[in-house]
Amino acid sequence: MHRRDRKRIDYYCESVVPKIDITTLFPKLLENKVYNRDDVNISTWTSIHFSSQVTIRFKKIHFCDGKAKRGKPLDVAPAAHRSIRAGLICPTSLSYQLQLNEQYGGSSNERQEESMDNIVWANKPLKIEVSKATRFLDSESCTILQRYPMRSKPRGLVLVISNIYFDSTEKPRLAAEHDEANLKELFKQMGFEVVTHQNLTGQQIKEAVRTFSKRKDLEKVDSCFVFITSHGTEDKMNNSEIQGTDYQKDAPANYEKVLCSDIYDYFTVEACPQLAEKPKIFVFQICRGEKVQKSVAQSRVSIDSLANKADEYVRGLTTRNYSDMLIVQATLPGHVAYRDEITGSWFIQILCKVFMTYACTEHIQDLFSMIDAHLKYLRMSDNKCQTSTVESRGFNKHCYLHPGLYEEDLID
Repeated sequence: MHRRDRKRIDYYCESVVPKIDITTLFPKLLENKVYNRDDVNISTWTSIHFSSQVTIRFKKIHFCDGKAKRGKPLDVAPAAHRSIRAGLICPTSLSYQLQLNEQYGGSSNERQEESMDNIVWANKPLKIEVSKATRFLDSESCTILQRYPMRSKPRGLVLVISNIYFDSTEKPRLAAEHDEANLKELFKQMGFEVVTHQNLTGQQIKEAVRTFSKRKDLEKVDSCFVFITSHGTEDKMNNSEIQGTDYQKDAPANYEKVLCSDIYDYFTVEACPQLAEKPKIFVFQICRGEKVQKSVAQSRVSIDSLANKADEYVRGLTTRNYSDMLIVQATLPGHVAYRDEITGSWFIQILCKVFMTYACTEHIQDLFSMIDAHLKYLRMSDNKCQTSTVESRGFNKHCYLHPGLYEEDLID
């Protein structure tokens, strides 16, 4: 149960519990396996003992846990119980919100956790509203790291491949369409040109990425993003594999296997010279195996300038083939990645929220650090959690996206 849900129940306890008719609710609780039929507390549920504070506390906690399974709320007849459930899920009382804040306060970590809970566990997808940059940050003096030039219009090209439905027995990726829509709107508002594809086979994924990497207009932009959201797995060599819509566990000989490494291999300096010395960011929202990470209890909680002429001279001589790449995975090697069946995947939702809020002032490495800082607070009901990874391949400058800001905007 999420902390804010428990606080909500604590606040409403006195007014809600007396309205619960346990005799009509109990069959539903058994049907949904909220209680076991041999529960030792059943004998206490009589009108005589109903006012007991211990019984009230016990009932109220289990009543909320009964709706914990996302996307399948407990159908609590009669209508009185449905109204109770609605009040707990969507409280509209301003006094409740004010008293909750006043009573519980909360550290910055708790507020951060609740903020992302509100996004991921919301009843509707995130609405994209990008905060625009007001000044360029790629030309300020910096003694440690240089900064990628990011001023082109469009700022860059973005490829989004989203697989939702599959030919085999793989379950459809419910709500994945919101990830695609949010990414498209996010980068459109930030000043990028976005190309989308949906439901591609393994061969089609490779062809779409190869075609994108050959676009001549990549010469005219300052950056490139590639997003792939799909089912995924780990092959026998521990490589992360993207599942096309025609993927089968016992793959036939004609199936086109797609590894994550296949994707960024299309963007080396040799394969894609149009993007040499430019930032290339690859984001994979896929499972990378079947391992499940669970949170662990702990004893304490701890609260560049533009390139100069010398650089141009060196570039004219040689350049590394794998360079200026940032490879981002939503989860650890061998592990699963989580997706809400109403609002979309945890990682993409947080990415969109962080980018639309902070890309106007922060560089991209810090943005991905912020994303994982938010991601670490999310839990499934049984404490399952998720950790993202970021791999740099010669991505050694700061990259400010300057959303919505162009040089002509600064001309009087």
